[in-house]
Amino acid sequence: MKKSMQTRQNKPNPKDWTRLLTNDSPFAVKEAYVKLRTNLMFSLCSDGERPCKVFAVTSPNQSEGKSLTSANIAISLAMLGKNTLLIDADMRRPNQNRLWKIKKSSGLSGLLARVEACSVYGVNGLPLSIICAGDTPPNPSELLSSANMNRTVEYLRQKYDYIIIDTPPINTVADAQILSRVVDSTVLVCYSGKTKNMDIHRALDLIKQSNGNICGIVLNGLNIKAGKYSYYHYKYSYDYNYSYSNLNYND
Repeated sequence: MKKSMQTRQNKPNPKDWTRLLTNDSPFAVKEAYVKLRTNLMFSLCSDGERPCKVFAVTSPNQSEGKSLTSANIAISLAMLGKNTLLIDADMRRPNQNRLWKIKKSSGLSGLLARVEACSVYGVNGLPLSIICAGDTPPNPSELLSSANMNRTVEYLRQKYDYIIIDTPPINTVADAQILSRVVDSTVLVCYSGKTKNMDIHRALDLIKQSNGNICGIVLNGLNIKAGKYSYYHYKYSYDYNYSYSNLNYND
């Protein structure tokens, strides 16, 4: 596998930046991600010996905040100086393009299908890179369970300190369950007052059935009375710039 560089700058409209973690985020929000980041950094693989560095982030159902949580975990790790990669593996309903205001480009689907190079976006000012989902393929589950996916993760594992993979809801399709066997551990994102206990138990059972490792559950959407705002609904502006390069298979 070979990485060829082709740099270009893209400056999104600051008014579009909402909910992504920054130094100007409310203290309670930043502190929540610091605690989450710390717990992940101390997580161990299923063998109990090796530290986890590749995490899948999923949720029991749709619209429970797993994509935003994935992005903010990656940002938080990068803020600590860790070389971090964020991958959107939700090829059915991708969200990272929207969150980062990245125009539709080649992504994970094209790389796994070996039809095109994969665009890698580097966030200026942070050691953070982003791979978007790419075009929606007819067979997402087959691509994610392919040898190419294993090969890609193992290659990238050598290049980054941490890899965060945004996956589809695990109770809806098999993709996250498939990836739970590829990653070191899985983070389950639930929404306060919305996610049902039976859905949480089903999600945990699916990960267990795949011999996956679950490192914890994130409870999203909590109202923090002291701060007089809702964690999930806060808004602010920030200007992220990003550069661009390609990731190719080299036979």
